[in-house]
Amino acid sequence: MRIPESKIAEVAAAADIVQVISGYVELKRAGKDYRGLCPFHQDKDPSFYVSPQKGIFHCFGCAVGGSVFNFIMKMENATFVEAVQILAERYGVPIVLEQGRGRAGTDEKERIARALEIALEFFWKNLGSNSGPKEYLRDRGVPDEWTERLGLGFAPDSWDGIHGWLRSRGVDLRDAVAAGLVRERSGGGHYDYFRSRIMIAIRELSGRIVAFGGRILGEGDPKYLNSPESALFHKKNILYGLDSAREGIRREGFAILVEGYFDQISLRLRGLENTVAPLGTSLGSEQIRLLRRFSDQVITIFDGDEAGLRAARRAIPMFLAEGLEPRCVILKEHKDPDEAITSIGVEGFRRLLDYAVPMVDYLLESVAQRYDLGSFRGRNLAVEECLPVLREIANSTGRDYFIERFASRIRVREERLRQIIKAGGRVDSTSRAGNTASHRRLSLFDFPTDERNVVRGMLLSDAFIERVLESGVLKDLENPVLSDLAHRMVSFRQEAGVFDALAFARSLDDENLAALVARSLSPRREENDITPEFDGDRTVDQSLDAIRLRKLEKRKEEIKQRMRQCVPGEEEYNSLARELVTIGRRLHGLA
Repeated sequence: MRIPESKIAEVAAAADIVQVISGYVELKRAGKDYRGLCPFHQDKDPSFYVSPQKGIFHCFGCAVGGSVFNFIMKMENATFVEAVQILAERYGVPIVLEQGRGRAGTDEKERIARALEIALEFFWKNLGSNSGPKEYLRDRGVPDEWTERLGLGFAPDSWDGIHGWLRSRGVDLRDAVAAGLVRERSGGGHYDYFRSRIMIAIRELSGRIVAFGGRILGEGDPKYLNSPESALFHKKNILYGLDSAREGIRREGFAILVEGYFDQISLRLRGLENTVAPLGTSLGSEQIRLLRRFSDQVITIFDGDEAGLRAARRAIPMFLAEGLEPRCVILKEHKDPDEAITSIGVEGFRRLLDYAVPMVDYLLESVAQRYDLGSFRGRNLAVEECLPVLREIANSTGRDYFIERFASRIRVREERLRQIIKAGGRVDSTSRAGNTASHRRLSLFDFPTDERNVVRGMLLSDAFIERVLESGVLKDLENPVLSDLAHRMVSFRQEAGVFDALAFARSLDDENLAALVARSLSPRREENDITPEFDGDRTVDQSLDAIRLRKLEKRKEEIKQRMRQCVPGEEEYNSLARELVTIGRRLHGLA
């Protein structure tokens, strides 16, 4: 597939390079040129220059540069032909390809994109003809007139609905499979990947559909299902809603980061157009890097429960690694942003944003409430919980400032805190491995024993994954690296139907996690402390009990701390006392 040189020149003339790049980077005039912070590296002082006279851009920091097409190629992860087509469509220049549009002459990404666009027609058509999904969306506050604009639809409970529709529209079966819309049966034949789901179009920055997210209508697992990755779709490089939110982010001066699709939709419908969300999975470094292109001010919204604290703890090191210190809002009276903005209204929600606190401060305050910082043990536990964040801080440009904040709030000497970090996180003779995978190659055996056993058991056996899910312990894994790895395994198993460790290892896009899994699957003889056919059940069960025990012990400390602040005999004191008795019985049963 080739675009005539004359058309390329026509598109280049129509696409004002300053206007194009201003859609991604805040530029300010500097003489005859324009400059801004480079979107391709962690730029502190503006080193990114755009020359409208020459029609080029160049960064003196990372040496990236080129034409307006090269810029779009890097920003949109596009080929040269795709970059020309993106700008041609944006500036109204008709493009005629020089060779035929048959399968052999058409790029795979273009064929997948066409299949997805045709699929959206099918999902939209089915939404209009089914009252159940329409009623569900109305109940979620989505007006009928917004469904098409948001790219919403419905996949019926059929094994060959989209399969037949794509076939009738001339989509090759191989392209339908590559797009993640149809899957191959093990015994032959094909079936629809999405069934009985509210469908949500996922778009890249250019607005092109690259995948779908599907929310089950009614009860069922998994609640949310994303398209499998393809030549067009790499979920680590996508933030839901960013294509429509980037102008709002620039206008407001900050981005709002929420957890789910409908949280983003709910806020966008009410005028908070600077809202984005990861794709129903844990936030990744690449997504933070992508968001940083548009603003260095981010407000994240977390639930006020234990899961919210864990999410914040996991996110802080990734944000700091990208040179960002986000603020956060903790929802204590509502389960999610959708419910919050519905309950308190737009102005009430904006007031919550106005009172957002730095995420590091939230972590410190939550730790201060959980432990008795007046005791040696309490301070050690607080430091231990903060170690993954402290390690990342130790490698950040603002480490002295952050370490001073941690030391002051946790009430330990700065010198001791630095010694602990330098020693690899040894606190009171108890070593904990944290989020250091980005700095050196780790084995699972560098991590806390109980969490290591649970995660390695999951790697070794699909049955262990089922056991961990049934135990409910997955949410209690404290180490961010192991927690991330465990959640990735569960997501992989949900999409694949069964867990295969080697296939999982091949699917990992994080080279450090991939190396970690590889070492864990092929351990040294002295490290091989879980053998599924002999003692795997016993080892994993003992570790599950130990994690439950640890959680109860922490909750026991929290209750004792809270009871000291209550008046004996009052309702809250009595309620805490009853909970303390219950925890004592459970601890006795696990001991």
